[in-house]
Order: sequence, then structure tokens, then C-alpha cells
Amino acid sequence: MKILSIPLLVALLISGTSIAEDNAQPLKPQTKCPIMGGPINKALYADVEGQRIYVCCQGCIATVKADPDKAFATLQKNGEYAETRQTTCPAMTGNPINPKLYVEYQGRRIYVCCRFCLHKVKKDPAKYAAMIAPEEMPAKKE
Repeated sequence: MKILSIPLLVALLISGTSIAEDNAQPLKPQTKCPIMGGPINKALYADVEGQRIYVCCQGCIATVKADPDKAFATLQKNGEYAETRQTTCPAMTGNPINPKLYVEYQGRRIYVCCRFCLHKVKKDPAKYAAMIAPEEMPAKKE
């Protein structure tokens, strides 16, 4: 009887762990500056890695641009996410996103076009987070 109860206990613990991960509190839209911690000003922001991070003052913009990963980490710690500039699915390049389907990853939302892509992105969110940043445009020569 003890032999049967140990595997059962292990199975319950494993399934309980995955349920706890799936029930994590979802992130909410950004309201705090990730640098100074005060309320954001929607007129002031830094667009980095396909995301828009709002700040409280002009001085915080350069700080966000210098270390966007730190800003994203602060947003996640605050239970918030950056606004996306993403319009197409990173898993099926070119398909428009479905705003109801996304993966929250390190203070960012990675939007996808369908449930198939949602599962792909969940398996490797870092890969797809890197793909949503728009290419830098070369400077115009006059």
C-alpha cells in the first residue's frame, strides 16, 4: 500500500505545481515609472525591443534605453507589463496578432495570431521576445 501511495503523492505534487504556475496573477497595464517609481506620463516613453515603456520624466527615457532589461524586470516585479508595438505574429511571420492571445514574459506581452502559435511561444518565450522588436531603420542620408 505504501508503494502505491508514494507514486500517487508524487503525481499530485507535480500536477499541483503546474496548476500553480498556470494560475499566476496576470500582469496589468503599466502605471508606475520603472526608474523612479512614480506615476507615468503617457506623453513620455521609450520604445525598446518592440515595446513602449512609459516613464515619469524626460530624464528616465535615457535610463530605460540604456538598460531595457532592467526596466522590463522592474515592470514585472510591479506586476505590470509594457505596451506592445507589435502588430504581427512572431511564430507565423506576417499574420496579424489576436489581442486576446498572448504570453506574458519578463514584463512584456508577446501576442500571437492563433492557439497553435500560443503553444509554440510558451515553449520558448525568449526566442519570440527577441523576434518582436522592429528592425532599426537606417538613418536617412540627406
